[in-house]
Amino acid sequence: MTLNTDFPNYYMSARLAHEGFDTSRMYEWPWIEREKDHRGVDIRVIGLLPITPFSTLAVWPLVWLPPLTAKHLWILFNLALLIPIGCMLRSIAGLSYQRVALILALSFPLQRNLLFGQFYIVLLFLIVAACWSYLRGHRARAGALIALAAACKVFPVLLLLFILQRRDWRALVAGIVTGLAAVVASISVFGLAAHRTWLEEILPWVMHGEGLQPYAPAASITGVLHCLLLSEPQWNPHPWQDSPLAYALLAPASQMLLLAPAILMIRKRAASRQRILLEWSALLTAALTISTIPASYNFVLIALPICVLAAVMIEKKQRGSLIALAAIYLGIGFPMPSPHGPPGPLWLLYEPRLPLMLILLAWIYFRMWRDRPAGLDARDWSRYAWAAAMLASVVLGTRSTLHRERDERLEYAYRLPVAAQGFANAQPQSFRGGVLYSAFSFDGYRLVAQKGSGRSSPSFGDASYDYLSFTGLGRQVLAEKASVAGSQIVDPHDPLHSLVQNARDPMYSKDANTLAYIQDERGRGRLLSRSVATADSGAGRALSPEGYNVFEASFLSPTEYAFSAVQGSEEPRIYLEETSRLHSPVRLSDARYPALSPDGRWLAYSHLEQGYWNLWLLNRDTGQRRRIADVPCNQIEPSWEPDVKTLLYGTDCGRSIWFTAVARRQVIP
Repeated sequence: MTLNTDFPNYYMSARLAHEGFDTSRMYEWPWIEREKDHRGVDIRVIGLLPITPFSTLAVWPLVWLPPLTAKHLWILFNLALLIPIGCMLRSIAGLSYQRVALILALSFPLQRNLLFGQFYIVLLFLIVAACWSYLRGHRARAGALIALAAACKVFPVLLLLFILQRRDWRALVAGIVTGLAAVVASISVFGLAAHRTWLEEILPWVMHGEGLQPYAPAASITGVLHCLLLSEPQWNPHPWQDSPLAYALLAPASQMLLLAPAILMIRKRAASRQRILLEWSALLTAALTISTIPASYNFVLIALPICVLAAVMIEKKQRGSLIALAAIYLGIGFPMPSPHGPPGPLWLLYEPRLPLMLILLAWIYFRMWRDRPAGLDARDWSRYAWAAAMLASVVLGTRSTLHRERDERLEYAYRLPVAAQGFANAQPQSFRGGVLYSAFSFDGYRLVAQKGSGRSSPSFGDASYDYLSFTGLGRQVLAEKASVAGSQIVDPHDPLHSLVQNARDPMYSKDANTLAYIQDERGRGRLLSRSVATADSGAGRALSPEGYNVFEASFLSPTEYAFSAVQGSEEPRIYLEETSRLHSPVRLSDARYPALSPDGRWLAYSHLEQGYWNLWLLNRDTGQRRRIADVPCNQIEPSWEPDVKTLLYGTDCGRSIWFTAVARRQVIP
């Protein structure tokens, strides 16, 4: 067994917190990749998106073990959980142990959970335990278990709507208190900054289906609509119909239409066991159907609704329906090859999971409608309030989606075609008449030099190493090589010769006589510099004061530089070295990625507003600032071209969060 996805994601974040590292940047792909390389974890790439910090605490007791041993114990723990899950499913649905065991054994998603060391068997345990507790009258425990599940994977929060609709205030209060306790516990371990990043920057992208690659075949409504209706120059250049308007109309409306019956058909006074189980099954199935990032292992959760429906059909001796249900269950979990060629409506035939989930959900809704109790809740006006709220949500969602999708496409005009496509093409720099950038793929992080349009040279350096930062502005290309020996600044053509130990983000001065870099200590960076002539010996000169955690920097000379840093749990700020004042904030709060122009007159940077990093420009002569762009996506890592008028930068508009493409924009007339 190997460390394939996704156990190392949970393991690394919990281990870093256990070791006392500053984890404020743990959601940044290169940052956690660097820490993974330093520990020799045997997996090529790693990333936490879109995992909640709290969910990683589940593997906290295992972080003192080597990663593979920890995964073995995690799998054994998950296998042990199947025993109480099976017992509770038998108690809930009234099936025999043999039938429950058969349903679990036929679950291909269950096998994927075990193979990947995923979290969804634990999540199934929490949800089944919550349902079992509710049926036995332990309402507060049920609310607390739902809150724990939601703290781990968010979408189980929809189960709280069941409690809210049934006016079970004791369970609701228990859920709220437990949820707050989970958040407090998570913040105490990982700090406030990581949670602020997840809440403000990551969650909104996940909600609109761009937390991970949105154009990959997947059993999600947003994924299908992305492929059919939205263009993206590299990932989806030829959709079936390029129509942001159609996407904006269909995405919010279809998701709400699928969820609405599960909420509106809850009857607070219908206390029969079968009715409660159908309502739970409807909410859980609807949550999985409208999920924006449904992976194969997620669908282990449908074991609960399948057991509920199977029990009803066995009781009523509906053998044909039972066979159809078995076919749907197997089809939802069975892996299918990805389609090739341009997407179209027939594309859904290659991805049957979503149509089968829609059939299963419709089946549950039909059963709920047919078995609805007559005469109950006739005066319950809450359903009309829910309907009005959901209609308002669709209208607002349509408006915001259309605004976002149209504005994101304004950035396409500045995209550069690149030959080497990665999930992220990051840190672009002008290089010998072309562009040098980092391409991130499943093979790791590579440096790619491209001249002209679409012609790239072979990647720099040994493919067994990750090159996580670099500079092409100076006498030679220097890069950060991350390995079990730590991060070292090397010439990628000679990676075995280290120029600077324990260093990242190399930067040459304007005269190429001084080398600046950032040195990390337990996840906290400090900016240093040293002479190029003595770069392989002696200690560097500190340029940032103690107590500052430096994220990035821009370096012109030992007396002229800028860096972004945080103090404690505050937001990142940009600090500028000037002759008149030392390390003074230039009133650039919520600012990162500084880029000083070669003539020293301009400072380009990214400013965070409403969850997005957009480019801004500071005139150092006048102190005036102006916004370069206002788009609902990220523009990060700017660098200047030699003409001191044009910026290269990374943009994730129309893509996934921080999966940037390379863009060029003239910002000075």
